[in-house]
Amino acid sequence: MRVLSNDDVDLLLTMPECIAELELMYADYADGRALLVPRVDNLSPSTEPDSYYAFKQMGGAWPRKRVQALRINSDIIIHPLVEGKRRRVKRPRANGRWVGLVFLFSSESGALIGIFPDGAMQRLRVGATNGIALKHLARDDARTLAIIGSGWQAGGQLMAALVARPFARVRIFSPRAESRERFAATAQARHPGVDIRAVDNAEECVAGADVIMAATSSLVRVLEPAWLKPGVHLSCIKTQEVEQTLLDGCDRVVVHVSAQPKQFDNVMANTPNLAAERESGWWNAPGNRFAEYPELAQLVAGRVAGRSRREDITCFVNNIGVGLQFAAVGALVLAKAVAAGLGHEVPDEWFSEDVHP
Repeated sequence: MRVLSNDDVDLLLTMPECIAELELMYADYADGRALLVPRVDNLSPSTEPDSYYAFKQMGGAWPRKRVQALRINSDIIIHPLVEGKRRRVKRPRANGRWVGLVFLFSSESGALIGIFPDGAMQRLRVGATNGIALKHLARDDARTLAIIGSGWQAGGQLMAALVARPFARVRIFSPRAESRERFAATAQARHPGVDIRAVDNAEECVAGADVIMAATSSLVRVLEPAWLKPGVHLSCIKTQEVEQTLLDGCDRVVVHVSAQPKQFDNVMANTPNLAAERESGWWNAPGNRFAEYPELAQLVAGRVAGRSRREDITCFVNNIGVGLQFAAVGALVLAKAVAAGLGHEVPDEWFSEDVHP
């Protein structure tokens, strides 16, 4: 059994590899050759003021690679106001750190074969998912990219977008000037052939953009209907970043997984603000069309059309993550780690037993 670190994952996994592996997995999923275990969030009260405890689990099996993955997160969550907008923030309460783990099992022997933190792979697989949608939905000549958000996930979105299209110009906006300026400087150093700059407001960011990507922790809409111009492609990393009114203005909308519009499943009635929030949101409101939209796997497999006209307005809603992504990319990373001798091997008997359960 091999234990890897986030540094190992960063060293072993590139964005082009992540995109290629996920595209193969989505094609198998569309054909019924892969299985996902639906995401479940158990939310309960926390002893900290204005916070709650969230235990998240998701999984998936990819027979092609003979693996089953289980991804779990154990978090203390708060919803602070930032520049007047509510956000979802994980607090590092495990000795100043966060807890997110992926367990990879062999579907041939049943053995646990790998454990690694979810952080580095999480950013890459979210970015890759939106990058795959961009590849299928954006105009071929898209060269100007706007990103709303300047945090951890925004970096993954930028990496994936630059794999999907040869963008020449990238504009970044987020409410905190120091955050967006830092992000732009770091990104410019990493991608010297692209003009990357921070701007002072969202309107300047999206003006004339061919692709607009939202990557925030916001719990309210950040993509505006006024930004829907002929030929533009939009995407988000969570359902709260869009609303039905915006989607109604698009010619083609694709969602990640339609079986789960959103993830507030198991909420204790006395968990502050969340019992009611479970039923709120545009995806639960009368008149929502969520169930009508095709899934990314169908798009990848060619079951549904992407952009049909240059002037089409397209949108990808990355509404929820799936554990199957960790099975696909995790199997690749583990195989590369074994070949490179990276990580730490620990005794298999620590994670198995000699009694019949």
